[in-house]
Amino acid sequence: MYYIGILIRDLKKKQFHNLIENLKRFGSKIEQAEKHLIIFSNEDINIINCLFKLKELYPEIRTGISQYIGIAKGLARIAQVGEILTSADTEPAILESFDITSLGMLTIEGMKTEILVCRIDNPKGKERFPELKKRKMIIPRPIMIDAFKNFLNITKSALIFAPDGTGKTMFIEQLIEELEPEREILRTTAPAYLSNITLKPVCDLLTRLFKIQINFTLEEKQKTIEGKLKEIGIRDIGTSYLAILDFLNIGEEETILRKMEPKARVDLIINTICDVMANLSHLKPLVVIVEDVENLDPSSTTFLQHFISKLSDEDIIFIFTSNRAQVNLKGIKEFELLEIERAQIEEYLYSEIGEKINFPSTTIFNIAQYLALYYEEQVDYFYTLYSGENPLMNFSLPFADYKELIKRRVELLEESKELLYGLATLGYEIDPQDFPIAENIQEQVEYLVEHNFLRKIDERYFFTSPLLHEVIYDLIPDKNARHTRLADYYRRREGYEEYALFHYIKSENYKRAMEYLLKATKIALKKGGYESAINYYFQALELCRREKDVADLETLIAINEGLADVYRSLGDEEQAMKYYKVVLDSYKEILKE
Repeated sequence: MYYIGILIRDLKKKQFHNLIENLKRFGSKIEQAEKHLIIFSNEDINIINCLFKLKELYPEIRTGISQYIGIAKGLARIAQVGEILTSADTEPAILESFDITSLGMLTIEGMKTEILVCRIDNPKGKERFPELKKRKMIIPRPIMIDAFKNFLNITKSALIFAPDGTGKTMFIEQLIEELEPEREILRTTAPAYLSNITLKPVCDLLTRLFKIQINFTLEEKQKTIEGKLKEIGIRDIGTSYLAILDFLNIGEEETILRKMEPKARVDLIINTICDVMANLSHLKPLVVIVEDVENLDPSSTTFLQHFISKLSDEDIIFIFTSNRAQVNLKGIKEFELLEIERAQIEEYLYSEIGEKINFPSTTIFNIAQYLALYYEEQVDYFYTLYSGENPLMNFSLPFADYKELIKRRVELLEESKELLYGLATLGYEIDPQDFPIAENIQEQVEYLVEHNFLRKIDERYFFTSPLLHEVIYDLIPDKNARHTRLADYYRRREGYEEYALFHYIKSENYKRAMEYLLKATKIALKKGGYESAINYYFQALELCRREKDVADLETLIAINEGLADVYRSLGDEEQAMKYYKVVLDSYKEILKE
């Protein structure tokens, strides 16, 4: 073990946090702090190369490194600005990798006798760094992984179910590591927040399949799709290309597909996606993962059901997760994810923080929030010592319910708290183009990533857990005003009527919500989401029942006529006639008046 003493004066709190994070990324652990002095430990001597890089960020830094903590502190205190000093005990380990200069026998604070001190001048040859450490809670679950892989031998469509907070996402990420070398992975989620967006999970899967980046131009998206269709050997490229453009709404003009009968058009889109997936699986076996399927919009459920049925003979595995044992998908087999054993959690906690913690029966999500707060509070404690203050007691953090832990984590964010609230109102998934207007926005977003509030996937940002997003959203004090602003923002963007609808409902502007429910049905129909359109019409009828002043008779007629038209388009004449009769009866009432 090597100890690194770093002497640097008057760091601001955020600078101190950044310094700690920079060294933690390379496996360093903070051990002590005194006024203007921080002491780390690291098992890899190549941490010295990181110290050279730190000099570029902090020109005033003075550093000492030794296998003894007291010597490391003393060396840092006698170092000149920018110097990295070491002692004889470390010299043999660094001779081959670094140029050093002997400074002779020197006296350092805390030592009764002089010691040989050397200055590390430059790296020799290619710089080598310690392995980057991701600050991510992972408790290995090899037995459950093996059990699930065996489970996949008897089914190609599996539902992993467990209560919220028990580690489904963590399990999926470990599973992906096992499957990814041999299989192509397509992964998406259906969060409870903004779950009304028609066919979004299916669009996300298709976007990932074609590897379409968020910053692609329309032409780049089209060329990427065309290239992929050729690469995987689709026979009828012309029709498939138009169907995909139509579905993703990235065509430059209306195609003949829009003039097809609704059911025929949807069948064409579904069959085209199935052909693409099948051909892709011929090149490399495919795994499709959809998390939190209990929140799927009705049309996504229909599409996925067709995929499961039509691709049953292909080398494609469908994996779904849910907090329920039963979901609206047929032909899937259930796999219960068992909780991690307490002894394993206790062992992991001890390995992370070096102390035993008393905690009640709880979820792995609660443990993750405790650890996140532990790291953040610990850094604040060390900053207090670094600032020259003397805390009344040694650092410790009692265990608490995850909601209290998250609340405290949010409070510690200070200036970034307002941004976090803004992002939480936007949703579990955030498109960078929707970021609130704020000073140093990208720097603040990266800060939230570093502190495990957000994660970045394919140029988009996600909260690290739907449950974390839910708790943070509940903490927001002025939700109504925020939703009102977002509703106004989305109503100005073409194609975002469903988003505007969501925020009008949340802001309790039911008059506007009714207007956008009718607009959302048109968007859903345009996408081929007929089940979602029907669902929107039913929501409109329910809103009319609940809020008497949101619609007049003319609006009620339009809703029922819209329902009848959709059912007729789908070939359900019985349901169509039921709602046409309501329309007819309404006109009769008008004529009586």
